[in-house]
Amino acid sequence: DWKKDIQDKVNKFKPDLIGISSTEDMWELAMRVLLEIKDYKIKNKVPVIAGGVFATFAPDLCLKEDLVDIACVGEGENALLDLCDRIKDKKDYSDITNCWVKTIGPTYLKNRNIIRKNPISKPVDINENPIIDVTQFEDSRLYRPMGGTVYRMLPVETIRGCPYTCKFWNSPDQIQLYNDKGGGGFFRKKRMDLVEKELIYFKDKLKVEYNYFWADTFLAMNS
Repeated sequence: DWKKDIQDKVNKFKPDLIGISSTEDMWELAMRVLLEIKDYKIKNKVPVIAGGVFATFAPDLCLKEDLVDIACVGEGENALLDLCDRIKDKKDYSDITNCWVKTIGPTYLKNRNIIRKNPISKPVDINENPIIDVTQFEDSRLYRPMGGTVYRMLPVETIRGCPYTCKFWNSPDQIQLYNDKGGGGFFRKKRMDLVEKELIYFKDKLKVEYNYFWADTFLAMNS
């Protein structure tokens, strides 16, 4: 029963922050999950941050939900680190970059929720990101079907963004967003020695059988 599972997980872990990463088609499911832990969130005054493509391009829709407090617009690595530090130190986090944050306005306002729309920072250096940590997941989470066989599988990020402008994809909009508000530079390539290091680590330490490349266009690596 997923409802019991999520409640047990929250009661055991006791989070100080709840994060949701969502695309458009997964948003309603995310809200259903959030409703199951509504009592914990309200009782413990735990903020909820929504991120991912949907939050980036429709932060106003995300923040219409009563249980969502923050929408991450753009990349979240640095924003989440800053947010967690502020929460740990019990400091105000309404000015965190890359975030739209609900704040409480004056009592005379009918709707006291005011959204603070903070600026977007420069893109992160993906070569500085650590190797993905999968220890928080159950081991079964690593298994996926491919070509009629189930493999122990993990993704490898080789690029972020895409140099092309296909209308059906979100990368052109990401590039435009960062060109307009983040100083540009959204399309980045990871160093090949770091990609090799990850592949060796996954194979030797995590016993991964199958890697798939997390890239909008893998061939863009050679462009």
